Amino acid sequence: MEVRQIDPADEDAVAEWHGVLHAVERDVWPDRSGFSLRDIRAFVRHRGNYRRFDLLAAAGEPGGPVLGVGMMEVPLRDNLHSVEVTVAVHPGHRRQGAGRAIVERMAALAAADGRGALNAIVDVPLAIADTHPGAAFARHVGFVATLPGNLRYLTVPMPAARVDELRGVVSRARGAAAYRCVTFTTPWPEEFLEDHCDLLRRMSTDEPAGDGDKEEEVWDENRIREYDEVLADRGVWKLAAVARHVGSGHLVAFTELLLSPEAPTEAWQLATLVHPAHRGHRLGLALKLASLGPLADVAPSVRRIVTGNARVNAPMIAVNDLMGFEIAGAGWFWQKDLRTG
Repeated sequence: MEVRQIDPADEDAVAEWHGVLHAVERDVWPDRSGFSLRDIRAFVRHRGNYRRFDLLAAAGEPGGPVLGVGMMEVPLRDNLHSVEVTVAVHPGHRRQGAGRAIVERMAALAAADGRGALNAIVDVPLAIADTHPGAAFARHVGFVATLPGNLRYLTVPMPAARVDELRGVVSRARGAAAYRCVTFTTPWPEEFLEDHCDLLRRMSTDEPAGDGDKEEEVWDENRIREYDEVLADRGVWKLAAVARHVGSGHLVAFTELLLSPEAPTEAWQLATLVHPAHRGHRLGLALKLASLGPLADVAPSVRRIVTGNARVNAPMIAVNDLMGFEIAGAGWFWQKDLRTG
C-alpha cells in the first residue's frame, strides 16, 4: 500500500482525493452535503501561521487509484502536542489495508514533528451506530475512545408559537435586562474583535474535547483574519449572534451558524459559549433564538440546523432540548497516544 502526500497545486489529485471523501460521506450521511471540493482546496492551499492542513492518499500500488484518504490539521502556535485527523476509506475498498496505512503514515509524520497524539471525531447516524465499522477500525489501529457525543438536528423554521414561548422564558430569566443581543454576518465588526478573541480563547478549553492535555488556543486579530481568509476561499460565511453586557459594554456570549451555497438547506452551529461569569441568565437560549430571524432572511432555503454536543455538556444539551433539537447521530472523540504506540 502506497501512501502519498497530495500536492496542493495538483488539481486532479485534490479532486480525486475529494471524490473518495465524498463517496464516504454520502455512504454514511446520504442526507447531508459534506465538504465540497472548494472546501478541501481552500484547506490544503491555506498557508498561515496558526494551522496547516495536509492531505494523504493511499493507493494499492504506486500511481494507482486512491482507495482511502486522510487529512491532518496541524496546530502551529498552540497545542503542539497533537494533530487533528480524519481518515476515510472508499466503501468499495474497505479491509484492504488503506486505512491502517494512512494512520501509520500520520503517526510517523506527527511523531517526527514532536507530536504525542492524534485526535479524531467520528459521528455516524443513530440507526447504524452499533454496526458501523468505524469504532472497530479506530480501536484496531490504536485509538482509544475518550468522550461520547451526539449529533443533533433542528428543523427550521420553528413554529412561531414555540419561538414566542421560548422568548418568554428568556425575558423572565434572572438579570435578562442586563444584556442585549446583536446579530450580524461575518466578518466580525472591528469593534468586537478583542472580545471575540477572548471568547474564542475560553471556548478552546471550556468545550469538552476528549483531549486531557489540551491547552488554551492562541487567538488574536491576525488569527481571526487568517480564519476569515479560509472562509472566503471556501465561499462560505457565518451568521453570528452575540450578547453584550449593558453595564460593561463587553461581549459575554456568542454563537455562530456556518452557511454555504453548496449546502443551501443546512446550517452548522459551530460554537456557542457563555462567559463563565455571565452564566445562569439564559443567554445560550437567547442567542440561538436571536439567530432564527436573521437566518430566515439571509439563508431562506435552510431547513435544518446541525449541531454536536459532548454528552457531558448538560447545560447546552438542555438548551438544545428546549429548542427541539433531535438526536440524529452518535459518536466519540478518539485519541491515539503516539508515546505508547
